Amino acid sequence: MIPQQWASPCGKQCTDKYAAITKLPWRVFCKKGCNSDGDTWEECLEDCNQLCYKDPVLKDQQWSAYIDRSPGSASYSEECFHACVSGCGYKEYVNFSSYFMLFISMMIRSFL
Repeated sequence: MIPQQWASPCGKQCTDKYAAITKLPWRVFCKKGCNSDGDTWEECLEDCNQLCYKDPVLKDQQWSAYIDRSPGSASYSEECFHACVSGCGYKEYVNFSSYFMLFISMMIRSFL
């Protein structure tokens, strides 16, 4: 297996989009969108929202938002969210293209 095959197609899209060393944190958040457990677009967006925006860690204790692991400032949270949503989009595209290729291969087999 060559190194290009180690990453998922979705992860490769994130690596290509956020290739610059200064974009490394956003590459990580993009890949988190790829790896989201959500089965739908909406669930993936919710995962990104929870990941990127600070929420209280302890119920009804607003001060505990400071120990949340999200990026921090509003602009960083927004960039995190956009990167994560990119991963959701790449994941959806990869899933769609996989199904499309499966459909095409089944169609070809049916004609043979």
